[in-house]
Amino acid sequence: MFTAFLFSCEEDLNLLGFRGDDQRFKVYYAEIPVPSSVLLLDSVRSMNYLTTETNRLLVGSYSDPLMGEVQAKGFVQFRPADITTFIANGSQFDSAILQLRFDFYNYGASGFTPFELSVHEVIETLPLENQYFSKSQAAYNATPLGTATTSINQVLFDKELNDTDADTLLTVKIKLTHNFGQRVYDAINPEDENFSNFNLFKNQFKGLAIVPTVSESIVGISNNSNSFLTLYYHTGETKSTRTFVLGSGISFSNITSDRSSTELSGLTNYHEEFLPPVNRYVQSGVGITTKLDFSGFYDLLDEFPNVIINSAELAVDNVAEPGDLEYPTLGLVMLDENNKIKKLTTAQDTTDYLSFNNKLLIGTLISNDALTAPYIISDGTSLLGLTYSSDNDKFLAYPTLFFQQLYALREKRYPYWALTAINPPFNKTVNRAVFNKDNIKLKVYYTRPNASE
Repeated sequence: MFTAFLFSCEEDLNLLGFRGDDQRFKVYYAEIPVPSSVLLLDSVRSMNYLTTETNRLLVGSYSDPLMGEVQAKGFVQFRPADITTFIANGSQFDSAILQLRFDFYNYGASGFTPFELSVHEVIETLPLENQYFSKSQAAYNATPLGTATTSINQVLFDKELNDTDADTLLTVKIKLTHNFGQRVYDAINPEDENFSNFNLFKNQFKGLAIVPTVSESIVGISNNSNSFLTLYYHTGETKSTRTFVLGSGISFSNITSDRSSTELSGLTNYHEEFLPPVNRYVQSGVGITTKLDFSGFYDLLDEFPNVIINSAELAVDNVAEPGDLEYPTLGLVMLDENNKIKKLTTAQDTTDYLSFNNKLLIGTLISNDALTAPYIISDGTSLLGLTYSSDNDKFLAYPTLFFQQLYALREKRYPYWALTAINPPFNKTVNRAVFNKDNIKLKVYYTRPNASE
């Protein structure tokens, strides 16, 4: 195991290492070029099915001058919370209300902005065994079941999103058409398997599409806590309700991006390297990442094969302030030769992963690939994060242990890695980062034998 030392650029490197007149080793500094390109991933999993991750539907739209128009629609199945209780004879249906709870995630315009949405009936079966991604779609009836008008208070949303008490409840309620509500009400019958068996129920009522109609931001809607469909009915003078939950079937977000008026207009093919002339980009949800090529690090090793890596710094300098569009923390995930996220699918893949000696960690942040996606870590448990600082206008991280291990594994090389968001999660948000292609820097301090020896 190598020992890591951090050196200031102002230190006299000739005085570092072994002391004395007969100095056998010296510490050198190298700023290694990092070629880069932009990739579009094809399988960003937006479905909600793991209790250990954020469960969220994204709904809304916003305009980004650098990355184009982004829109998100939510698709969700509903199922009865009670499949055993009968409705008394003579009862009459009154109304159907869909309640959606905001989870306070928002991305887009600042201040107060109008927000309107419409709810539609899905007309395409959503099989439970399928996986659903941000590119997935489901056909829905063009005529809405109901609409709602509200507003988004970005300041309040940001405050509550970061509030660990999580005691504020903000919902929007949409009254659905009487005909739709009556159909669902008429289906309630515990003796009918079409009602009690969800596999059959979902074939009659395939789900709901939540579509933005007026929006300047994309917001998060909880698909379980305090989001549900309620049927209201009465028996004589007695009023009653039946609840249908949203959180135990298929739910996912469809996220689209119109980049035609931007530098990314040519980014159309999945996993094909694209070289914008000025900037590099990362955009969650949509699936845009920046590919980094660390081949220059191996070139250094080829020139000086006997070295000790003392310190490594990965930075993106001179990054413009994000304005209203907050930057995510960026991480590094391994790419395969085909520019897809690396999967551990073979015994050799697992052997290669273990050879990194705990300098990688299996992540769960991107897609169906992500359950086996190796991320660079900063220590034994935490993903390496390049965090933006407005004080010095840069993303910065110190992957020293990782590059020490790359050196140890130099007989088998791993040059290709993707910059992607790790916080907030890549698959349940639309945060983005933009930076100049020439400002990605890998700085390495290393010790090697004195050339004069």
